Amino acid sequence: MTAPGHSRTWRWVRRAVQAAVLAGLVIDTAKLRRRAASLRVLTDGPQPADDRSRLLKASDVWVGRATLRAAKGHAEAEGLAALDLVPRDLPAAQALDLLREVDPATYRTDRLAAGRGAAHAVLADAGLLWAAGITPDRRNGAAPEVAAAMAQLKLHAPVSTDLVVAPRLRSDPSVAAQYPESVAALHGPRTARAVTPRIAWTATLLASGLLGPGWAVAALGAWSAQPLLVFAGSRGLRPADLWSYSAARIIKEPQRLLAALRAARRLASAEADPVELRRPAYQADLAEGTGRFFEPEASCCPWCGGADLRVRLRTTDLLQHKPGRFRLDRCQGCGHIFQNPRLSPAGLEFYYRDFYDGLGERGAHAVFDSRGSAYRSRAEALRPFGEPKSWLDVGTGHGHFCNMARDVWPQTRFDGLDMGEGVKLAEHRGWVERGYRGSFADLAPDMAGAYDVVSMFHCLEHTPDPQRELEAARTALRPGGHLLIEVPDPQSRWATLLGQWWLIWFQPQHLHFFPVANLRRRLEELGFTVVREQHAEAHWQIDLLAAAWAVLRSVAPGENLPWLPHPPSRLRRLGRAGMIAAGAPVLLGATLADRVIAPIGRSAGLSNAYRIVARKQ
Repeated sequence: MTAPGHSRTWRWVRRAVQAAVLAGLVIDTAKLRRRAASLRVLTDGPQPADDRSRLLKASDVWVGRATLRAAKGHAEAEGLAALDLVPRDLPAAQALDLLREVDPATYRTDRLAAGRGAAHAVLADAGLLWAAGITPDRRNGAAPEVAAAMAQLKLHAPVSTDLVVAPRLRSDPSVAAQYPESVAALHGPRTARAVTPRIAWTATLLASGLLGPGWAVAALGAWSAQPLLVFAGSRGLRPADLWSYSAARIIKEPQRLLAALRAARRLASAEADPVELRRPAYQADLAEGTGRFFEPEASCCPWCGGADLRVRLRTTDLLQHKPGRFRLDRCQGCGHIFQNPRLSPAGLEFYYRDFYDGLGERGAHAVFDSRGSAYRSRAEALRPFGEPKSWLDVGTGHGHFCNMARDVWPQTRFDGLDMGEGVKLAEHRGWVERGYRGSFADLAPDMAGAYDVVSMFHCLEHTPDPQRELEAARTALRPGGHLLIEVPDPQSRWATLLGQWWLIWFQPQHLHFFPVANLRRRLEELGFTVVREQHAEAHWQIDLLAAAWAVLRSVAPGENLPWLPHPPSRLRRLGRAGMIAAGAPVLLGATLADRVIAPIGRSAGLSNAYRIVARKQ
């Protein structure tokens, strides 16, 4: 006999699960319906005056003259460099995929939106095709190639790329059949991460059927009817298979998602394994030990010269899990925290390798692409001080900030500087006017007085000699120019609460941590006046999520990394996947907690970063 308390608990759990599933369905359906309604429909218009466009299309897709003429006229009237043509009768599954990845209302103006389309036909300016390295071949073959081309075009024309429903264009079955290959081409090794949320949602929906036969019928029925609700009364998309797909969705959707995973595995097996390609070089590096990755231990503070040092933290690499142990010391005199012993040039190369490029490039891009609101906030920090004509972003990476900041300062010239090759890619895409590659301190004399603004966003803490970087900024700025700095806040309460699991320690890449009073004092000594200090505005809502993810990755076995001697066994890989799946509710809870806590973060001293604006005298 079940105890009354257990019965009540089970009822509450069942109701909570049912409410969550129902809320998820309602919110998802409303979002998709709104996006479907915001899709524009191509109409006939005048013949374009200047036809510099080329058509890329899947091999079996036919684009009629009337559609092509209307598309060219639409692109010219709207000032578009690239236009994806979406068939009105696009199959329901593809249409839903498109609406999940693209918000048509904001797609054109969102500089960081991923380039996505229907993979049927794309009209693009010839100059844009050349800049993106795409051959304008009217017989462009497979749908995955069209999908990949659209992704590149959006990167090179972030605010002049759009999509439109073409009523006369008919969808081709071969494009739908190549859906798994298209997904794999777009996401590569991250395909599993791209489709896992949808697999998890489908699995959750199916599992919720165990709560009772009545609920199972209702939940699965509502999910199957979702496409009908999304496209009911749509002026644009009218999937030809809407009813048949809805009736068989519970079978077809899992098949499509699993097919995408299989396609990604086929793509990976057809290419050389990048992990195995890198393993010999990493093993050769590690055969000599990790000692050469560190400089001699410092006996005094690099900021103030004080000799009274205390150990603040001992940790390992919780990000990439590369070998090595790292120590942060705190100066008892000024409070500066620094890595001791510090990474040597060989250590910097070893620990940065495959983080922002190589194996880690797609992951880094995913993080950078998600930070649009942060980039805007940084650009807005200069709003009270007039419009800058020239801006140098130091540590620009691939230029994401400069690309986004153009919305705030459209008349400003943005240049970027970085040690990595990404800055040249940013220049190629047009995200920066000029990309400097190298050391800021070495390049600064040639930039003397050239800039109204120099920004350093989470860059200063990575540099071996931050005071030299500040001097370089003073050199590059004109009198009256502004230096904008954002760095981690070592005085955040999260540093104590989370200990080594606080993401902002970011070992071994972060070499220095500056109490805000230290940085203000040093700027004043260099002839700057601090005119603005922000804490809550610089906070990144990720402390608990990052800590939970770091713990989960540390205990989950079987990650295949080239700096390990051997790849993990299949059993260990399966164990890892299972453990991460089991930890998903914890990650979700941590995400929600970060968002709930953020509004009170400043008053509670929980901001994990701060921002300073200083004017050069």
